[in-house]
Amino acid sequence: MSDAPQLRGLRGHAYAARSSYRQPARLLTREGGEDLWVDIQNDERAVLGSAYLSELQIDPPLGTAPRKVTFPDGAVFETSDHDAIEALTGKTRGSMLHHYEGFNARLIGVVAICLAAAWVLWRYGLDIMASVAIAFTPPAVIEQIDVGSMQTIDFTMAEPSKLSDEQKADVEKIYHRLVQSLPQDVQERHSFDLLFRDVPGMGPNAFALPGGTMVMTDAFVNEFPEPDVMAGVLGHEIGHVVEEHGLRRLYRSLSTYILIAFLAGDVGPILEDVVLEGNVLLSLSFSRRQETSADEFGLTLSDEAGFDPAGLKVFFEKLSEKYADQEPAQWTSTHPSSQERVKAIDAFIDGL
Repeated sequence: MSDAPQLRGLRGHAYAARSSYRQPARLLTREGGEDLWVDIQNDERAVLGSAYLSELQIDPPLGTAPRKVTFPDGAVFETSDHDAIEALTGKTRGSMLHHYEGFNARLIGVVAICLAAAWVLWRYGLDIMASVAIAFTPPAVIEQIDVGSMQTIDFTMAEPSKLSDEQKADVEKIYHRLVQSLPQDVQERHSFDLLFRDVPGMGPNAFALPGGTMVMTDAFVNEFPEPDVMAGVLGHEIGHVVEEHGLRRLYRSLSTYILIAFLAGDVGPILEDVVLEGNVLLSLSFSRRQETSADEFGLTLSDEAGFDPAGLKVFFEKLSEKYADQEPAQWTSTHPSSQERVKAIDAFIDGL
């Protein structure tokens, strides 16, 4: 004899076999030996379908949608009484999942835990994942990021430099002095190529790509020809490269996708955009902490290379005066203001 409870008229609606007519009906059970016998009866007590319980196909619960019971001959019974169906079938994996999916105090706790875990991952985990990704990124990939980024820059906004060979040579001399002041292993790890571009609308600007490619605009060379100022700005950009700020920002922004792509071997469209075109990289900005760190790195490097580290302070002071009533140049459009950076530079120089 079956241990399943007998139903004394579970209300719902039914479709007779090979019929699309929906009618009110009841589901009834009675003893049938080792199994329960199940009938569908309409309001006139006509039997629309009969079978043993083990022969029925009972759909798993889905939200508040009616449960559907299908008989071998095609007759169908539907009911919204989930509890009665669960009493008939007993606990199943689907019914337990349906129970946990319901809105209750437990769900609020689960949501709170998920939000807390997401915050912890954002606050601490992304930096850890970024560090791991950087450690496992092949040098060839970083080099290709620089190549792709420069192709995008040259195609979308830059023009060939109009500086004279003498002007370029003066800047390259300063740049080489700075690079030579770096530890030998750091020099070998990055390319440290210096490029010149005329970028209308960007103003006096210098920026570095992750692999060490450095770009200086014609406007910068023309407006700030002082060696100490150039050394301070170039030293700042070298700091971004050595401390891997570009890659760190890139991996932090795309950490989940990038890590999965590297582990699975499927670069996908986003990674292709980063490596081959550089569009995502160019859209990222450095954080306040990274900018302050690069400032301090540039000041120390300028001093070690024999330049006056106050040159970086002069740059920000002049830039702040010139663009006081205008939108600042892209090189300074990060979180710290020029005034804040001047104060921080004075404090750092006092400690050198």
